[in-house]
Amino acid sequence: MRKKFIALLVLIVIFLSTSVVFADQNPNVTIVNPMNEDTLYSDNLLISVKLTEPITVKVSVTQVFKVVNSANVAITTIDEYKKTLVPESSIDTEQVTFATLDPFTSTNNLSFYTKKLENVKPGIYIISVNTIDTEGNAMYTNTNVVSMRPKEENPNDPASFDTPQSGTTQFLKGLLKSIFGN
Repeated sequence: MRKKFIALLVLIVIFLSTSVVFADQNPNVTIVNPMNEDTLYSDNLLISVKLTEPITVKVSVTQVFKVVNSANVAITTIDEYKKTLVPESSIDTEQVTFATLDPFTSTNNLSFYTKKLENVKPGIYIISVNTIDTEGNAMYTNTNVVSMRPKEENPNDPASFDTPQSGTTQFLKGLLKSIFGN
């Protein structure tokens, strides 16, 4: 009898400690550009979102800073940003809104929302796409993190080339990756 009680207690503890995780991202929304955890060498940020159902979305962009001596200091690399996410991290961060864009409503089963942001300073940016219900509340949030760096630091753009990759080329590259995969 005692063994059955212990076995039952163990099963109850196992089931109660297991939690079910539901994705809070909309599967019908894909941030095509920039790809998650990309490093871009530009002062312009081209955002493109693919929608595969008639919905309303609202895009916002925030910059992540670390707080050092009560001052905001830009985080510049994805690795540095990831260190701030570790629960035992002692790095204080602050997110500052860079842009909140007007809502976009898709009436088709395939639509693209594209917006170019200019004068983007180096740092880590979080692109958030909220799926909005009829009352204006966010139902889902899809996010991508991108590192923006100065053009001059681009290790893949030798000085001998005068034509750096444009935002349009980056958009098309991201679009093809989202359609066909890696």
